[in-house]
Amino acid sequence: MGRSRSIIPLKLRLFFPIAFIIIFIIAVATMLFINSSIKTFNLQIENNLELEVKTITKMFERERQLKLEKVKTNLKVAHSLFYNETLKIAGEKINVQAINQENNATHDVQINEWLLNERSLGNNFIFVDSIKNLLGGTATIFQKIDSGYIRVSTNVQNADGSRAVNTYIPNSSPVIQAIERGETYFGRAFVVNDWYMTAYEPIIIKNQIVGILYVGDREKDLQKLREILYSLKIGKTGYPFVFDRSGLMLIHPYIEGENWKDSALFIKSQDLNQKIIRYNFLGKEKIAAKNYYEEFEIYILASIEAERENGNFIRNTILTSSLIAIIIIIILLSFLYFLTADRIYKYFVRLDISNKKLIYAKEALKQSEDRFQKLFNSTGDDIFVTDTNENIVEVNQASCNTLGYTREELLSKKMSEIKTQKYAQWVSENRRKIYELGTYTFESEHMAKDGKIIPVEATSRLLDYNNEKLILSVVRNIGTRKETEREILSTVIRTEERERERFAKDMHDSVGPLLSTIKLYVNELKSPNLDTEERNDFVNQTNEILDEAITSIRTISNNLMPRVIHKYGLIKALESFCDKVNKTNKINIQLDTKHISDRLDQNLELILFRVITELITNTLKHANAKHINVELEKSHNKIIMSFKDDGIGFDIDKIMNSEHLGMGLKNIISRIKSINGDYHFISFPDNGFQIRVNIDL
Repeated sequence: MGRSRSIIPLKLRLFFPIAFIIIFIIAVATMLFINSSIKTFNLQIENNLELEVKTITKMFERERQLKLEKVKTNLKVAHSLFYNETLKIAGEKINVQAINQENNATHDVQINEWLLNERSLGNNFIFVDSIKNLLGGTATIFQKIDSGYIRVSTNVQNADGSRAVNTYIPNSSPVIQAIERGETYFGRAFVVNDWYMTAYEPIIIKNQIVGILYVGDREKDLQKLREILYSLKIGKTGYPFVFDRSGLMLIHPYIEGENWKDSALFIKSQDLNQKIIRYNFLGKEKIAAKNYYEEFEIYILASIEAERENGNFIRNTILTSSLIAIIIIIILLSFLYFLTADRIYKYFVRLDISNKKLIYAKEALKQSEDRFQKLFNSTGDDIFVTDTNENIVEVNQASCNTLGYTREELLSKKMSEIKTQKYAQWVSENRRKIYELGTYTFESEHMAKDGKIIPVEATSRLLDYNNEKLILSVVRNIGTRKETEREILSTVIRTEERERERFAKDMHDSVGPLLSTIKLYVNELKSPNLDTEERNDFVNQTNEILDEAITSIRTISNNLMPRVIHKYGLIKALESFCDKVNKTNKINIQLDTKHISDRLDQNLELILFRVITELITNTLKHANAKHINVELEKSHNKIIMSFKDDGIGFDIDKIMNSEHLGMGLKNIISRIKSINGDYHFISFPDNGFQIRVNIDL
C-alpha cells in the first residue's frame, strides 16, 4: 500500500502538467480551426461575390458588343439608303447659329444648302426618321464647317426633347480626327447630352470630305438591365447594384437615383486594386465585390449582409468543434493517465534532448545564415544571382547602393534591363559561355537608376541550388581602374616627354658648346700662319675639350640608364648617388637597408631608384631641408621603402588637386602604381614630408 501511495503522486505530478498542455494545445487548435473555417467560408463568399460581379460585367460587355454590332449593321443599311438618294450641294449660303455640343458655346456660320432628292435637308427629317423607323436608334447628316461638323438633319434630341439641329462636334473630338483621316469611326462617343454607341462615316464628294453620315444608339439600356439585375438573388441577403463615376446610383433596389459620391462606399470603390470592400449600409455591415467597367464608366457591385450570411455557419462550427475537442481531450487524458510514470519520464527525457538538439540546430542554422548574409551584404563588390530566364533572384546591398535601386526593384528586373544598350545585346552570349565553361569573366556596363553608366568587370559561375541552375555574378566597378590606367599612361607619356626635353637640353647646353669650340679650333689649325708652338697649343686644348665632351656624354647617358645600377644593383646605385649629394655639404642623407642581399627584378630596381632619386631631388629643390632618412627593407615577400625629410613641408591636397603643381609627386605616384605598389603620404606646412611605400614581390 505504501509503494502504491508513493507511485500515485508521481503519476499525478507527471499527469497534471501534461494534461494542462494537452488541453491548452487542443483548445488553441480548436480556435485556430474555427478561425480558419470562418475565414474559408468568408473567402468562399467573397469568391462567389466576385464571380457574380464578373458575370454581370460579362452581361454589360455583351450589351456593348451587341450595340456595336447593331450600329455597324445600321450604318451599312443607312449607307445603302443614303447613296440611293441624290445629294446635291446648292451654291446658296444659309446663315445658322452653330452650337458646340460640349460647352454650348455659339457662333454664326454660313453653310451650303444641301438638297436630297431635290428637297432641302434644312428642317427636313424624312431621311433620318425613316432610318430610325426602320432600324431604331438615331441618325444624323452632318455638314462640314470650319470649327467641326454641324448637324443639318437629325433625330438626336436635346435635353428639352427638341431636335439637336445646328449643334456641332468640334474638331478636337476623336470622332472628327478619325473622319478627317478618311476613316469610319465605330465606338463610344458623346452625342449632345449622353453617351452613345456610334458609327460615323465620312461623306466624300469629288475626293473631298464634306460631311458625315451617322447612326447610333444609347450605350446603356438601363431599364432592360435593371429588370435583369433585380431578378438576380445572391445568397440570403445579397443583390447587385450599379453606380457611375459621379456616384449616382443607376441601379439599386433601395436608393436608386441618389448620389453617394461622399459615402465611404464610393471612396473605397475608387481603389481599382481593391476587389472586396466592407461598408455600413442602414446600420448593417455589408461585404461587396466590385469591378469598374471602363467602357461604360460604371462601377458594378454585388453585396451581402455579412452577419446573416455566415451567422448560422459560425455558431454551428463553434459548437461542433468544441464538442469534438472535448471528446478528444477526454480520450487523450484517459490514455495518458494509464501510462506508466517510467515511460512518461523516459519520453520527456528523450523529448528534452531532442528539443535541445533542434534548438541548437536552429540556432546554428540561424547563425550560419546570419554570417552568410553579413558576408553577402558586407562585400564591396556587387553580387547578382540570376535564374535560367535572366531574372534577378537575389542581390546584395552593395548592388542596391551602386545602382540606386531598392532590393525589391532589382528583384523585379532581368539582367539585361540594368545593362546599357551597348552591352544588353551580349547578355545571352555571355550566359551561354557561362553555361558551357562553368565560369567566365567579362567586361560590361551597368546603368544606374539615375542614368549613370558604370563600367564593370563581372566574374560569373554556374551554381546548382535546389535542382535549379543559377548564375552567381560578382561585379566590380572598374571605372576607377580605367581612369587610373589612363592617368598612368598620360603620366608615362609626360615623363617620357620631360626626359626627352631634359636630354635635348643637356645635349644642347653641355655637349653642343664643346663641339662648337672644337670646330673653331680645328678651323684654326688649317691656318698656314700658325707656328708650331701655337699649333701644338690648339691641339692640346682641342684634346681637353674632347675629354670634357666625352665626360658630359657619359654623364647624360648615366642619367638615362645609370650604369652602376645595371652593373651592381639598386643598393650600390643608391649609395653612390647619396655619397655624391652628401659631398656637396648642402644636406645629409642617411641610407639604411635591411635584408636586401640579392638583386631584385631589374625593372623594380630601376623604378625604385628613380622614385628615391626624384624624392631627393624634390627635397633639394623645394624643401630647404637639412636631413633626409631613406630606409629600404625586404620583409615577407615585400619591399618596404620609407622616406623622410625635415623640410618646410606642403599641403598635399592642394598639390594633388592642382593642374600645374606637383608634377614630380604625381610622376612618383604613377611609377609606384606601375609596379602594383601602395603608398601613404604625411606632410603639413613647416612639418616636413614623409612617404611609405609597400610593394608585393
